[in-house]
Amino acid sequence: MEKDIELLLIIPSALDRQGNPVRHKKLLLPSITMPMLAAVTPAGVSITIIYETIEDIPFGKKWDLVGISGMGSGSVRAWQIADAFRENGVKTIIGGIGPSLFDPEMTLRHADCIVIGEAEEIWGEVIEDFRSGRLQRIYRQERASDLSTLPTPRFDLMNMKKMGFMRSVQATRGCPYTCRFCSVSAFYHGAYRKRPVDKVIQDVRAAKKTGSRFVVFLDDNIFFDHEYNRELWTALIPEKIIWISSATIHIADYPAMLELAYKSGCRMLSVGIETLDKQNLKTVHKNWNHPGEYIRAVEILRANHIMVSASIMLGMDHDTKETFNHVFEFLMEGCVPIPRIMIITPIPGTPYFSELEKENRIINHDFSKYTGGIVVFQPKNMNAEELEEGYWKMYSEVFTPKNIFRRMSKNITGQNPMIIAGLFVTNFNYRKQIQKRVVPGIT
Repeated sequence: MEKDIELLLIIPSALDRQGNPVRHKKLLLPSITMPMLAAVTPAGVSITIIYETIEDIPFGKKWDLVGISGMGSGSVRAWQIADAFRENGVKTIIGGIGPSLFDPEMTLRHADCIVIGEAEEIWGEVIEDFRSGRLQRIYRQERASDLSTLPTPRFDLMNMKKMGFMRSVQATRGCPYTCRFCSVSAFYHGAYRKRPVDKVIQDVRAAKKTGSRFVVFLDDNIFFDHEYNRELWTALIPEKIIWISSATIHIADYPAMLELAYKSGCRMLSVGIETLDKQNLKTVHKNWNHPGEYIRAVEILRANHIMVSASIMLGMDHDTKETFNHVFEFLMEGCVPIPRIMIITPIPGTPYFSELEKENRIINHDFSKYTGGIVVFQPKNMNAEELEEGYWKMYSEVFTPKNIFRRMSKNITGQNPMIIAGLFVTNFNYRKQIQKRVVPGIT
């Protein structure tokens, strides 16, 4: 009888300022990329999944094949990991945003094979080619994966002792908007797909069986198709879960949808505020956001007992040194419980990167520094040092103990105690990371 292939699937950690992998004791919002890939892996393969942020990579064990997929500086970490395995003669495959958006040759220097695009529908072919000794250098999934055909992710292969209390599920994939800075838009080419509601409910029930009713929908924009939202959220009500996800701030304009979202278990949404400047929004093709309405929208969501995690970027072309104060004041006035702030970073493969490269404004091509906390381009209205120092100074002030309690104070009423406790823990974990000048992640 033929021996099973020993397959190791790795989600690499992000890198800190010194180029070291960022590690945590628990993983709050784990990716399901590898559990889904495991679910579509053919028979005859023994699979191990490792999340480097919380687990040690077993370099010493004999593996037949190693698959790696990361984002941001995790793409560079994927190269490092692949190099280490290849030194021991282990075949490596790298997929995800890195090889798909970067020049493929950059990744091929480190891997035996790369997968460009979404991998689910060609993964079986990759495995069979490896089994027969004819693994190709490049596999390209030209069309978007059909979410209706995908099985439930292999939650059983995740080390739940190392996970936080949230369980990851996906209802939609991609985003219909084409923001110039966004790697998601570039990777999915603007495609937006919805998993059938019955499949989502199946996944939710599988996730609940792992011991938690707290769910994060790892969607890039769950609020777009209102008819789908009504069907999904209505179906979630009897499941009695508590869930969080990402959406546009425009959900505040639809009171009936907010009410239904809350009934279905929604308690927090991550929204892309991006910037408080209208000209910046126009520059990055997100001028459908309206800064003058941000505070009102946050308050409407909070009145419906749905909290906001606001994502903001600094260093856009119309930002000045005054921008730091404006952002700080917005976060305090809005009592945003989880602000996520980054220095805008030009990701290769996005229109924003191409634009800055054409203008000769990229000052650092070491992609391990593309962490969101290091300036890798020349800003327009301040120098790189002023942007970076101003960013860290302001971020530190947002996460002082006093300001953490001030921001959280308006968000406690009507909330689940576990969610509130988790948010306080997240705030203080962010504070520790900021003190080390590590950009806090959603993990």
